[in-house]
Amino acid sequence: MSAGHAVPNERKGDPRGVDVPRAGDRRAASGCLWDACAAILASQADEQALVRALDSLLTAFDCDGVSLHVIGPQGKLEPWCARGEWESAAGDLRECMGVPLFRGRERIGALDLRARKGQRWSPEQLGLVRTASGALGAALGSRLELDRLRRAPGRDPITGLPDSRSFHQRLLEEFGRSQRTGQPLAVVTIDLDLFAGVNAKYGNEAGDAVLAECALVLKVALRDGDLVARLGGDEFGVILPDCDLAPARRLAERLRHAVEEHRFARIGNLSCSAGVAASPRDGLDPTELLSAAEQALGVAKKSGRHRTAAAGPSHTH
Repeated sequence: MSAGHAVPNERKGDPRGVDVPRAGDRRAASGCLWDACAAILASQADEQALVRALDSLLTAFDCDGVSLHVIGPQGKLEPWCARGEWESAAGDLRECMGVPLFRGRERIGALDLRARKGQRWSPEQLGLVRTASGALGAALGSRLELDRLRRAPGRDPITGLPDSRSFHQRLLEEFGRSQRTGQPLAVVTIDLDLFAGVNAKYGNEAGDAVLAECALVLKVALRDGDLVARLGGDEFGVILPDCDLAPARRLAERLRHAVEEHRFARIGNLSCSAGVAASPRDGLDPTELLSAAEQALGVAKKSGRHRTAAAGPSHTH
């Protein structure tokens, strides 16, 4: 059980290669935790990303051992990966802590931590546990779910997201519900900027890895009940039930920033553009609504990329 599903690595000194946050430095520790989440999202495309994730957790909690368990097919916790010191001499008693990981209300797995010799968990470390439970659970849960769904009908084989046909079917269903209830419905289209250059420079396999990683980043950033799908190429579509134009535009900006702040394996940072439209303002049927979002995306691209545009006049950010 390790990064790579072998035996936990025994740590000699400190393998992390980063500075351990000073005691009480909650901001630095939180930064390490978010680095761990980002590395988990990248771990499918980058074999060393899982090692970086575990090292970031060792740094965040300033501890000697960290391991992740996931809920297996039988509903029981199964070892997934580990790093640090988990074997000790007789009489070397350490404090250990188990943290349940949740995505929403669903339990995804558990994080186990082993303290340094003579260390007691500080209030700052215990406070970070609450953040870790949700943040790691969301990242790990999305990664495992999309891995599982890649071969399912109606799913894109590269990202595990719903494919274009499933997206259009769901949009039709949500549009009908919107008409019955009188609630708004919004659509966001997102396109990676200059993605053809990624394929040309790094190859199609690396490009596919970027798409899979981007899918995870988008899924983690969305609300429960929202849907993100791969529409084709490097374009993603998002359906936002019960959402009008203004909150949809804010959410689109949040998605764009999430993608642009993520470091993709081998590639680094990428920018993206987004288009937003909402019904009934921008479309009285699903086709018209999606077309309005696509036109807004085109405006964002023509305005210099790396921005969000809303359907209608002069709504670019």
